[in-house]
This record gives sequence, C-alpha cells and structure tokens, in this order.
Amino acid sequence: MNIAGFAARNLARRPARTLLSILGIGLAIGSAVALLGLGRTLIDGVEGSLEERGIAMIATQRGGTDIFGGRVRESLGPGLAAIPGVRDVEGELFAFTTSPQGRLLVVAGWSRHSRAWRDAPVAAGSLPGNDDRRAVLIGDVVAETLGLRIGDSLEVFDETFRIAGITRYTSALNRGLVVMPLDVLQEISFVPGQVTAFHLLLDPGLTPAQRADVRRAIEAAGPLRASEARELFTQDRDIQVLNAIAQAISMIALLVGGLNVLNTLLMSVQERTREIGIIAAMGWSDARIVALIMLEGAFLGLAGCVLGGAIGIGIARGFRHIPSIGDYLRFDPSLENLLLPIGFAMLICLAGSAYPAARAVLLSPAEALRRT
Repeated sequence: MNIAGFAARNLARRPARTLLSILGIGLAIGSAVALLGLGRTLIDGVEGSLEERGIAMIATQRGGTDIFGGRVRESLGPGLAAIPGVRDVEGELFAFTTSPQGRLLVVAGWSRHSRAWRDAPVAAGSLPGNDDRRAVLIGDVVAETLGLRIGDSLEVFDETFRIAGITRYTSALNRGLVVMPLDVLQEISFVPGQVTAFHLLLDPGLTPAQRADVRRAIEAAGPLRASEARELFTQDRDIQVLNAIAQAISMIALLVGGLNVLNTLLMSVQERTREIGIIAAMGWSDARIVALIMLEGAFLGLAGCVLGGAIGIGIARGFRHIPSIGDYLRFDPSLENLLLPIGFAMLICLAGSAYPAARAVLLSPAEALRRT
C-alpha cells in the first residue's frame, strides 16, 4: 500500500470523526463563498443595470459616503452636457421606501424628456402621459412580487399612484425598480431641484486620455466626482463595510475549519502512537511520517472543499428566494469567489496538519512502542 492509500485508510478507520471534520470545513468554505460573493454580486448588479441603459460615466456628490445617499443640484446638468465628449446627461434621483406589504421598494425618478424614460422597455401597458403625475412604471419583478397589474394602485411615500406600465429589463436591479417622473419624486421625497447622480453618455471612440479630460471637466464643474460604473464602489462606505464584514466572518469560519483538521489529526496521532512507533521502527523516515499526516490533512481539506463549493452554490441560489436580496440581485458565484476561499482553506488545513505531524515524530520509536 502506498502512502496515499495508507492515509486514506487511516481516515476511513474513524468515519464519524472524519465526516464531521469534512462537514465543518465544508460549512466554513460554503459560508465564505456566499459572503465574499455577495458584495461582488451587488457591484456586478449595479454595473449591469447601468450598462443595460448605455451609461458610460456617472457624476455623484463629491465626498459622499455612499452612491445612493448623495445629492447634487439638478441645475448642474446643462453645464455637464456642454463638456466636449459628452453626448447626453440625465439626472436621476433614487429613494427607498417600503410597500404596504412590507417589501423594500427602490424608486427612481427620471425626467420625462430623458432617453431612459423614452426607451424604457414597457412590456405591458404604456408610458404615463406627460400630464399624468400619479402614474408610475414598475419592473416585472415588482409586479410579480406584489401581485400587481396594469391599473392597480401602489402606495409610495404615503401617496397613491396608478400603475401605467410594467417594464421588462434584463438586469435584476432594473427589474426591481419603480419609476416615476423626476419632479414628482423630488416633491414627495422633499428634495426639490436635486438628483442622486448624473448619468453621462459619451461620444463613441473616445481615447483613454479624452475620457480622462471629460472626468476632469466634470469635477471642475461643481462639487462632483466622476466615475466609471465599477469605480463607484471604491469609496462607497456601505460596500466597504459589507466587504469588511464578509472577509472577517469568512476568515473566522475558515480558521474554525482549520481547527477541525487540527483537532481530528491531533486525536488521531494520539490514538496511533504505537502504530507510528512501529512504522518508525520499520524504517520510515521522519519526513515520510510527516508526509503521511499532512496527506491526511490534505484529504480532509479536499473533501471539505468539494462539499464547501456545493454548499456555497446552494446558499447563493437560496439568496434568490430572500425578497430583500433576490428581488434586486442574481447571485451566481464566480470562479474567483470559489477559488479564493478554497485556496485559503487548503493552506489552513495543511497548517493544521503541521503540529500533529511534528508531534508524531517527536517520540523515539522505543518510547512510542512502550505507550498503550
């Protein structure tokens, strides 16, 4: 029997302990995959919603701590539209509220003259008329979640609106939007003349240097910060906090998985002291004994990684059934989300094997054989 078969046999001799260790590692990795992927999914979801609408650059409040909480003056829009390289500028206001059923609603205010309003993919019903201040568009996810149809009423900030149309976007975030005219949302949310951000469409074919010039011109036009879609989150406090919490919890979970390996192998070495003494007396070198124990740890880690990947994907799919997440995001773990925690877990498992392996070779064969 080769050394790998010997290591596998040793683990199979104590199936309950081995399975519990694998389960512990798998749960740790699955939690890490889910938590690390959640922040990435939020970024991808917002980026996808902007790309679907053709938005190339965004201007938000300079110094704002999060992208949805800032406010800038709507009157800055014409100045931004005059910047060379800028094809169009659209102000958008975001607000958050809850429906009478207790579901989170993401409300967006768009100008009736904007491209976003004109090009909204209305799958049922129609765009509200120019004089209709009490009509809204809702995404198909909102309609399905709340059981709403064309002509039904929806309460937003204690105001009642009629559903004029149901949109069908591709990105999950856009599918969860309630859209109303910008001036109406400004009025009912008490922020007249303000928007959350300006969405900028740029001339096609701009070089990186020209895009950089556009950014500098935007930031010189007022208290604004210009960003590409993904860059929005580099200074977003909420995303930073979410990622920090996810990383901290993931690290703790993976360390607990490593402690499971340490405990399992330490108990195994303690119980097999005589056996280790016998193989040492038979001529096994210290290096080979250490390799045997480390292989057992690696086998535990590999089995835990396979299980953990499956658990992580299962948790990800479970997120879709949580209304506050699944209505706005579609979480599918990427290869990076899987490889990072799995690689870290394998290192921890091998580190957890090191101490039991060292213990296994500290005793001389004669002393080990005397132990019962």
